[in-house]
Amino acid sequence: MLLTDLFRFNPLNLFLPPKVVPKSNYKVTLLLGSLKKVINTEIIAEDPDLESLEVGSSKGEVILTGTYRMEWLWIARFLKVKSIRFRVRLKPVLVKDNKARLKIVGYRAWDTKPRRFDFVRWFVKIDPFHKKKVFESIMHEAPHILSITGLQWELLFDLNYFLNLVPSIAGKIEIQYLVADHNELYIFVRSSTILKPLVDFFGPEYLKIDYIEEDRDVQMLLWENE
Repeated sequence: MLLTDLFRFNPLNLFLPPKVVPKSNYKVTLLLGSLKKVINTEIIAEDPDLESLEVGSSKGEVILTGTYRMEWLWIARFLKVKSIRFRVRLKPVLVKDNKARLKIVGYRAWDTKPRRFDFVRWFVKIDPFHKKKVFESIMHEAPHILSITGLQWELLFDLNYFLNLVPSIAGKIEIQYLVADHNELYIFVRSSTILKPLVDFFGPEYLKIDYIEEDRDVQMLLWENE
């Protein structure tokens, strides 16, 4: 220890609790409509069978809609089904270690060509084949972000991937809740650091950050957004 440090040293500090870095509450808004370009280049362009994919949200649910080509399947060719349209409803149920569990609460698929009897719509009700194929296509291109959990039909959305892209905030953010509505995803977090680097890195067209005062009830804010 240097002599100057010795004079500044206070032995009473040995008996004091360690200094706690204060944390603040924030609401990070992910603008889902702005993800279209990213989805096109990172997912759709990499899968010849996935024709389109859109992400939205409404009434507490994340909604995936898209078109999937089926001409590679012999029974689809036999029935002259060229492609199907699908709609998946996902509800955030838990966030732990900055990983969000999204439960699949609804899945529909139908033939893109109007028919008197839609075989696809009927077949999906008795066999999950289409569902498995659609999810495999989406997750194949983003295994570091999306995965299927041990529970049946539940997705794991790893938000650490995005946080780790910004070293100045990595490890300093605790994600508490996810709320989906109005084609946006509201991510409620506690952080010991300013979140502006997130917006600087990803851009204001994707993210918006609002500070939540300490005396505001976060549970009430969740209720207001739902």
